[in-house]
Amino acid sequence: MTYFADLTPYTYLERHDEDGHGASDEPLLNVGWLDASHPFATGAPPDGLLPALTELATVRVRQTRGHHYCEICVRDLGEDAMEAIRQGMIARESAEFEVRGDDVVYAAPQLLLHYVAAHEYLPPAEFCAAALGATS
Repeated sequence: MTYFADLTPYTYLERHDEDGHGASDEPLLNVGWLDASHPFATGAPPDGLLPALTELATVRVRQTRGHHYCEICVRDLGEDAMEAIRQGMIARESAEFEVRGDDVVYAAPQLLLHYVAAHEYLPPAEFCAAALGATS
């Protein structure tokens, strides 16, 4: 998967509004675009974050062809990674989801849920607040 630092402007794929007719005026920022070669913040997520993200991630946007596998799992498994991929034991996804904040929208890969649950990734505080506020 492509790496983007948290809270940088989104540039990966073209953005469309709900009707598919062009981009919104709100800034779109990256969150959770991790890879195995860049360090990332870790820690305990705020209470309720994973259920909130799970709910928000049901609305998939910018679906791509094929799958992106968790590069962190692949790195950690080393030579056993290919067999784990064949057996479906490594997380994979092919879309994004969005979280609306105050005058901003956060773009996250579907793998963000896996990163939080399996690798203790701690997204930026403003993203966490927006996710928790969106589902309360």
